[in-house]
Amino acid sequence: MLRRTPFRSKMPPPRPAKQWAGDALPGPRATVQAAANDLGIVAPIAKREPVRNEAYRRYVATFPCFGCGIAGFSQAAHPNHGRGLGQKADDTDCFPLCAPRFGLIGCHAQFDQLIDISRAERRELELKYTARMQAQARTDGRKEFA
Repeated sequence: MLRRTPFRSKMPPPRPAKQWAGDALPGPRATVQAAANDLGIVAPIAKREPVRNEAYRRYVATFPCFGCGIAGFSQAAHPNHGRGLGQKADDTDCFPLCAPRFGLIGCHAQFDQLIDISRAERRELELKYTARMQAQARTDGRKEFA
């Protein structure tokens, strides 16, 4: 009977981690942040969780599109300012824009992809649409704005 040896690893074995020259690991986070501030490094800022309210988003979607005025195809669109990459703004800042439908891109997609609009114009419209929707919600007595 033949005996086989196990396959040999092509990777060298891992080496132990090296310690700092001072042989001491950094202390608590506050000490590290204080040292970072002394060096002029910006410390990270804690992020707050965005406000999420599905009932309010559904309420916003019942209005006609603020872009073209068509009724029945609206979605709650979030503004694209004030948050980081991959994060949405609060639901209380939503406004209605129409969804893509057969043969048309829809105002929501045009707005998000900057089609026929500049970034500055989009920010201006976001503020205008948000204020308009929040004023309507206050008029309707929504508890989010009471």
